[in-house]
Amino acid sequence: MMPQRRDRRHAVTLVELVIIMVVSGILFVTTPILVFHGVKTLVFLPKALVVNQVATEVLHQVVEGGFSTLAGQPTVRGLRFAVRRSAAEPALWLAETTRIGFLTSSGQNVLVRLDSESVKRSLPSATSCTPTIGTEEVLPYEAAGSVRILATGALFRYYNQSGAEVVTPGCPPPTTIRRVDIALTAQTGSGNFDQGDASETITSSVAIRVP
Repeated sequence: MMPQRRDRRHAVTLVELVIIMVVSGILFVTTPILVFHGVKTLVFLPKALVVNQVATEVLHQVVEGGFSTLAGQPTVRGLRFAVRRSAAEPALWLAETTRIGFLTSSGQNVLVRLDSESVKRSLPSATSCTPTIGTEEVLPYEAAGSVRILATGALFRYYNQSGAEVVTPGCPPPTTIRRVDIALTAQTGSGNFDQGDASETITSSVAIRVP
């Protein structure tokens, strides 16, 4: 006689049914959330790249200097090249939280200021607490108009040789300033990821040379 085959099929148990329902419910709830966050990330990433590029370039131009669109000045040196030329000409001739004016070793009078959510640079003909600005350029020169530059508390902070902050430098500033800290935030829109915007804060510190 042929042996009888046992039918291994069986009905879904209540426990298995509950597990299936729970897993299906989790997938039903989480899948739209994951898709939504994925879409936001796709919108966020290009903006984050632009914000990073602009923030890095602004800081580089302020600290190191570089290419310039100002007439007759293919390059402008940055704060790192600020130097006192004589006892009557200090390295910094203007020191405020949103503006800084300095003399460079190449003989340039440079003014950098935060104006209407952008950083601007000019080369005044003379040093003054109320300089005649003339032509300005926006840093960086290729910056996208959608990127805003904001001061993080203060764009510029000043410190003396002992490391104590010079809270109110005044104009002309004291010759005791030996370090300038720079902090800025670049962002698109509100800078909120949930709204598809990006934001990045970047800082640096520059020693002021006194020959």
